[in-house]
This record gives sequence, structure tokens and C-alpha cells, in this order.
Amino acid sequence: MRIIRTMLAACFAAAISGTAYAAVSQQEADQLGGTTLTEFGAEKVGNADGSIPPYTGGLPKDTAPAGWKPGTGRYDKNPFDDEKPLLSVNAGNMDKYADRLTAGAVAMMKKYPDYRIDVYPSHRSQGYPAEWLSHCKTNATTVKMTKTGNGVEGGHSCVAFPIPKDGNEVQWNNATRYVYGVDVEISMSNWLMDAAQHVTDLGHITYTQSNYWTDPATNTTPGYRLGISQGAWKGPPFQVGTLVRQTRSLDYDKQSTLAWFYSPGQRRVRLAPEFAFDTPIASYGGAITYDEQFGFGGSPERFDWKLVGKKEMYVPYNDYKLFFTPVDKLFSKGFVNPDNFRFELHRVWVIESTLKPGKRHVYSRRTFYIDEDTWAVVASDSYDQSGKIYRVGFIPSYPVWDKQTFVQGMNFYDMTKGSFLIGPVYSRPEDGAIVSDKFPADSSKWSPDRMAGSGIR
Repeated sequence: MRIIRTMLAACFAAAISGTAYAAVSQQEADQLGGTTLTEFGAEKVGNADGSIPPYTGGLPKDTAPAGWKPGTGRYDKNPFDDEKPLLSVNAGNMDKYADRLTAGAVAMMKKYPDYRIDVYPSHRSQGYPAEWLSHCKTNATTVKMTKTGNGVEGGHSCVAFPIPKDGNEVQWNNATRYVYGVDVEISMSNWLMDAAQHVTDLGHITYTQSNYWTDPATNTTPGYRLGISQGAWKGPPFQVGTLVRQTRSLDYDKQSTLAWFYSPGQRRVRLAPEFAFDTPIASYGGAITYDEQFGFGGSPERFDWKLVGKKEMYVPYNDYKLFFTPVDKLFSKGFVNPDNFRFELHRVWVIESTLKPGKRHVYSRRTFYIDEDTWAVVASDSYDQSGKIYRVGFIPSYPVWDKQTFVQGMNFYDMTKGSFLIGPVYSRPEDGAIVSDKFPADSSKWSPDRMAGSGIR
């Protein structure tokens, strides 16, 4: 594996020597926002041949492509609409680009001869609010991982570890990434294609999420909660009225994942402690596990986390077109229509997570590719107990320029069943994501009682 040399070589050495729980020194933190590192820890410079540009702050907040309508939650008009692919990678030429492909992408090309990745010009398009950026250098010197590695403490707003020293710190950066702003309401669609190429509507959902970690008005995280979210089904008919609420934690030793489920048939809210780890998500047709949402989410306790290094790789990026493609144009034979799926060359942190001895999980090993500019998982490879690749994950996203945040979706392929999941996407005209940079004034909306009262049948 070709590892990119960076000024973070010292961090890699720390990862090899063992897990580091202390924050970085002030001298290290002073690199942030300087000539080498962005405030949030990405390399400012581009790569040697210019195919990855330098970071210049992302898309401006006042970006307004022709035809875009602000306030609608739809970004189907975007600055990259007119771009054409630089190249396509497929089964015939993948050996030429092997060092820039995930193991999952290679597996897809071997399984599906017509599968391809279209690679477009790279844009470091993600910007952030000034208030969020103002916490990065402080976090670097004050945030610490708990003794077990299952939690973090001492920070707020920016990612937890802008200068990470091991794989678990990079994983926690993904957990504390600035996705969906501070608060969001989404109307989204989810789809499953089986091996016979039948498409199932998994749910037309109203999704809301509040992020305590990123709330600019306070630095408190009640009950060790990183954030909380809820999905309310408005279709298909047999699922209408179903509600699922889930918390994310900052310290899984003190507060595990909490989930509540409301069934219209039972007309009551029940705590669902099984909604964690490798439990299949029924509402997604069992296509992913609970800790697989958006690449990885939840407690890291069942895996060891190894920081492999940084690589230049082809990953999903700036996927406006994919999110807003109507469902009748979304699918190809066994995979998402490549005409609508944009990949770019970006630097990513590569993390290997291996199941700990004595722990149980459907996966024995997982590889995560985490983008340096968003700290989000952009792709994953998951292996079964025999060491064969089981699920291939791509996590597309696009910047929400007017709120200086981003949204994400999921595309997972089951290499055994031949089925795949795509969603959340905004396939219907009424779909979209309304992002806010303010925490909801009425925080009582997250009480279980309010959840029961919001059930529509």
C-alpha cells in the first residue's frame, strides 16, 4: 500500500507504538490553520500532480447556481452540473488503477462486468461555519479518549481529534463530524434491489436529527449524548406511522446506544436495546447492521482500530446528481446506475478494524476510508468470518453550501445475496434536506412521551 508522506508522520508513529489517550501538545495544535494544516486537520496543499487541489475554504456560503431555489432543501442545481468524467474504471482496466480503488470496488468489478466508476475532477468543496472552526485548536489540546477508548471527553463542536494519533481517534472524528449541521429535517426515500432486480420501496421517511456536540449555543451534551434522531414513516402504506428514535453517545461505557420504537399496531413506545452493533436493520430490509449506518456508527468496543495511513483513492464525492435522480433512472443491472454516481480522487484515512478476541459480530474485519476534509466514512469493505468480502459500502455526500455543512447517503452491496441498498436519497419531487445552524427551541420534542403523541395511527 502506497502511504502518502505527510507532516503527520509523528502521529503514525504514535499509532504504531500504542494507543495514545492524551491530547496533542500546543506546538502540534498550532499547525492547525497554519501553512500546512486546515483548522480541522486536513492537508492544505494539493497532491504532486495537481489532481487533488489545495484546500481554499470549500464552496462559499453565497454559492447560487442558475436555477437553484434556496430554502427548498433541494440541491439538484449545483456548481458541477456541466462537468464530464475524466475517466471510467471498469473490469477491463481496473488493474491500471488498482492502487486507487477500494477492495470493495474491485470486488464489484469482478462480480459485475458492466459495473464502472466514473471519475470526475476533484473539488475540495466542503466549507464550515467560523464558529465550528474556532473550536478545532482547543479540541486538539483538551479532548481526550477515555481509558477504554469507548468515549471522548473535554471538547465541543469541531471534530474531537483534528490531529489524530491512532485509528480509534479517527473513528471518533467520524462520529463527531459536522454532518447535517446542528439540526435537520429531511424527507427521504430508501430503495432495495434484490438479486432478481426487483425494486422495493423501503420507506418514504421524515427524518429529524439534532446534534448536541455541534450546538453553537452551548457546550453541554446531556446524558453523554452526542446527538439524537428520529425516523417517521409516511410510506409505503403498511409502515405508515412507524417511528424509530435513536441516540448517539459520547461515552458508551456510561451511556449505551438508546433506541425507542413506536408501532402503530401496538400504539405504544418501547425501548429497543437490540438496536445496536450487528443487529440487521429491518426497516432497511436487513441490508445493513445498526453499526453500519453511514459507514460506521455506535460503540467501537467490539473492534481493535488500526490506523493504516493516508491514501489517494477514488471515492464518492459531490454526488448531487445521485441524490436527486428519480427512481426510474436510479438503477442498473444489479447496481446503482453509474451514469448518476460521481467519484473523485481524494485523500482518505485508511482504518482497519478487527474483531477483538471473544467478541461477537457478523464481520471479522472492516476497512474504512475516511475523507480528510469531512472526516466522514466515504467507503467501507466488510469481511465475514471466513475472511471473504461480505458487504461493499459507498457513502455518497454533497456540501450544503448555504449552511456550510453536508449530507450523506448509503449504498451497500451484499456480495452473497446479490442485493443492494440505496438511500437516503431524494428521489421524489417533495424530498429534500432542510438544514439549520440552530438547535431547536423546544428540546422537549425529544421526550418519549412526545414520540407517542406524534404517532399518527
